[in-house]
Amino acid sequence: MPADYPLPDFIEFEGWAYEGSLRQQDVRPSGFNDRAASVGVRFNGFYLFQLTADYGKAMIGQPAPEPEASLTVRKHVRTVLLRLVAKHTNPDQVIEYLCRATADRRSAEAWYAELLAVLPFATYTTDATGFITYFNEAAVTLWGRRPALGWDRWCGSWHIYSLDGAPLPHDRCPMAVAILEDRRIRGVTAIAERPDGSRVRFRPFPTPLHDNDENLVGAINVLLDLGAA
Repeated sequence: MPADYPLPDFIEFEGWAYEGSLRQQDVRPSGFNDRAASVGVRFNGFYLFQLTADYGKAMIGQPAPEPEASLTVRKHVRTVLLRLVAKHTNPDQVIEYLCRATADRRSAEAWYAELLAVLPFATYTTDATGFITYFNEAAVTLWGRRPALGWDRWCGSWHIYSLDGAPLPHDRCPMAVAILEDRRIRGVTAIAERPDGSRVRFRPFPTPLHDNDENLVGAINVLLDLGAA
C-alpha cells in the first residue's frame, strides 16, 4: 500500500500481522503478483498478499513447496479476501477499472471475473451491439432470472418500467441509450419486474467501453438495488 495510506482496520484482527511494504527495488516473495498489487492499490489503496507459515521468516524470493492439501484453504482465503475488497468498492470504481481493462485491449470480464463475482451489487457487460456477455450472481438475484449470453440484449430484466409505471422497452432502457448514443447515463431510477411478478427499484450506471482507438467495443452496467417497488 502507499506509504501515506492508513493501515486498514482489519489487519489488526487476530491472525493477521503487518510485515511492511515492498519497495520498487525489493525482490518479490514467491507468488506475489505485481499486476494484482498495482490494481489493488489503485482500486482500494492496498493489496492483500498472504505470506504463509511455510515461508515464515525465510529469505524473500526463495520459493517453498506448497502442500496439495493447502490448495483448498488458499482458494477459500482468496475468496474471502476478494469479498473484503468488493465491500470497499463503489459503482464508479468498478466502472473505472473495467474501462481501463478494455482500453488495454483485454476482456474486461475476463480480467475481473473473480472480483465481479463477489461484488455486492449487480454487474453485467455487453458487446457493442448490446448482447449480454457477462453477468454476476447479484444480477441474477436482482433480475430473478438468468439471461442467455449472446441472446438476451440490453438488460437481463424480465420487464422494465419507469417510476410512473409505464412500460420501458428494452431497446429504450438506460443501457440501450448508453450504447446507441455512446455516452454514460446517470441519474436514472427504474423498476425491474421479475418472472415471479415481484418488482424492485434500481439505479443503473451504464457506461460504454472503448478500445485504444476510441472504438465502441461494449458496455458495463452496475445496478444498485433500491428495494422492493
